[in-house]
Amino acid sequence: MAPSDGNVRIGTSEREEAVRALAEHMTQGRLDVSEYDQRVALANAAKTRAELAEIFEDLPEPNPMRALTTPKPTAVPVPAQASPLIEKDKSSNAKAIIIGFVIFSVAAIVTVTAILGEWWALIPAFLIVVVLAIAS
Repeated sequence: MAPSDGNVRIGTSEREEAVRALAEHMTQGRLDVSEYDQRVALANAAKTRAELAEIFEDLPEPNPMRALTTPKPTAVPVPAQASPLIEKDKSSNAKAIIIGFVIFSVAAIVTVTAILGEWWALIPAFLIVVVLAIAS
């Protein structure tokens, strides 16, 4: 903590955070009930960071005063990847649906042709195959 930081006034949120940290220390057995009550009273009466820092001098983490004085780590930028790890072809789903539809259509036309005995019913199946060959 820089010498001038101790004179910085604190607000309600810092006091409440200090009380929460003291409660954690009490549950861990570092403070007894009377010492906890005494430190909570001091935390609620504290006006500056230095006054709060005195309350936590002999306590380990959680220490809200160290959090205020410790510089927060900065995020390291991650370079964007040129391409995703898994290439996903968006048209592959559409192709699979079209191929499934074509197979079903051709099977239906061939079945109808076999039942009726009419050769001209094969013309739509032939046209579907030709259109797909041209499109791909």
